Amino acid sequence: MSSSPHGSSTPDSSPTVDTSLSNTASPEPKDHSTSSSPTKSQTIFGLITYTPKRCRYNPANPPRFSIWLNLLFAFAGAFTVANLYYNHPILHLLAREFGVSNERASLIPTLAQAGYACGLVFLCPLGDVFPRRLYVLSLVFFTSTVWLGLCLTNSFAVFCSLTLITSVTTVTPQLMLPLVGDLAPPHRRASALSITSSGLLLGLLFARLLSGVVTEYTSWRNIYWLAFGLQYLIFALLWLFMPDYPSTNPDGINYFRILYSIFQIFITHPLLVQACLVGFCTSTTFTSFWTTLTFLLSAPPYEYSTLIIGLFALIGIFSMFFGPLWSRYVTDRFIPLFSVIIGLLICMAGTCIGTYTGTFTVAGPIIQAAFLDFGIQTAVIANRSAIFGILPLARNRVNTAYMISAFCGQLTGTAVGNYNFARGGWISSGSTSVGFLAAALLLCAARGPREKRWVGWGGGWRIRKDGDVAKKGDEEKGKTGSGKEGSAESSQHADGD
Repeated sequence: MSSSPHGSSTPDSSPTVDTSLSNTASPEPKDHSTSSSPTKSQTIFGLITYTPKRCRYNPANPPRFSIWLNLLFAFAGAFTVANLYYNHPILHLLAREFGVSNERASLIPTLAQAGYACGLVFLCPLGDVFPRRLYVLSLVFFTSTVWLGLCLTNSFAVFCSLTLITSVTTVTPQLMLPLVGDLAPPHRRASALSITSSGLLLGLLFARLLSGVVTEYTSWRNIYWLAFGLQYLIFALLWLFMPDYPSTNPDGINYFRILYSIFQIFITHPLLVQACLVGFCTSTTFTSFWTTLTFLLSAPPYEYSTLIIGLFALIGIFSMFFGPLWSRYVTDRFIPLFSVIIGLLICMAGTCIGTYTGTFTVAGPIIQAAFLDFGIQTAVIANRSAIFGILPLARNRVNTAYMISAFCGQLTGTAVGNYNFARGGWISSGSTSVGFLAAALLLCAARGPREKRWVGWGGGWRIRKDGDVAKKGDEEKGKTGSGKEGSAESSQHADGD
């Protein structure tokens, strides 16, 4: 029998995810002197599944979540998510290389985003079933190996196909964030998530910057060779230092039940719905700004070059370094909704300044970029800190639901931003973003941090976290390592955590 997220069962004939590897010790190297030599595939599989002694899980002494492991996850996330963005500044070069039009070349980033969305839906939820070390290493190794084809192919069709495939498996950062939520102490969860999320922002910024600089002076293929090497470096570092953690659901779950449970979790938890809707609005604002900014700066009165426009992305470094400090000293100490509202107000201030001054002074878009990056990161980290307390044994599915809403917001922001800019210019597109941020603030005002129902402020207005949060978090961490998914409901946090 296979368990559902709420303790129900499905017939044995249903396809069930096998997690037997999570319950077996990592194999020691065997003596093959008296047996036939292993095949190459067996050797590779043995390499991936072997766990160094220092990384093996010991229930009596679980691995400690250190700042160095947090930084490793941030580094791995940065240069994994970067795979999606290397092609953005060099689409015209790819079009010339493969002999296609610029419009045809724009299919490459579209396929990358589509593949990433498929990975979010179909691969990320399996993080609640498989042991995370083996699962992450397998995805990184597969992505790294297939990436070699992108470095070598001369066919546009093959390049597009491999871009789609590697983007599907470039979801390891979205597996690491729930893992950080599992491992970090509750009173440090937001700051730990912020460090890992800052790595993702770093990857997004540096991918475009590195790609532009490298291809300016060398072949475009060199940026793909660099990414190839970085992927194998990430694999090696994770293999050496990533501890082995048991599956949160070692008995296995029916795969189709996993997918259905994402929808089930979404419609039964008001906190998750609130966070997803706010995430949709902030993602819409973010992508609308960065999409239309190029149009504004490339036209009069600015007429900046593509290099100068690209340097605007470096403004995000401010939030990358300041975000973890805010999370540690504010988000970790107060209810997440407080940081969400503060983040939205910062976004609102920056968007208003940039929208209504950007047509005559470049200071407006600069202020808007800085405020948006910091405000959205603040809101996202706070929302994740809150929703990861809902179902400790289903954090990957909770994260999937949140990321799907954010991804839909990105698509909406691109479409709406372009449409409004074409019809009414910079002020029109920016005013729409003001409307989305106002809607997000109304969503925050509709439901308090301790309210159990869909609307209301039951439980009080206090912005300080409840005194027993840390204690509840410690109990939750004990249940996460060995409990069954059916007990998730009984171990969920108060919505304020």
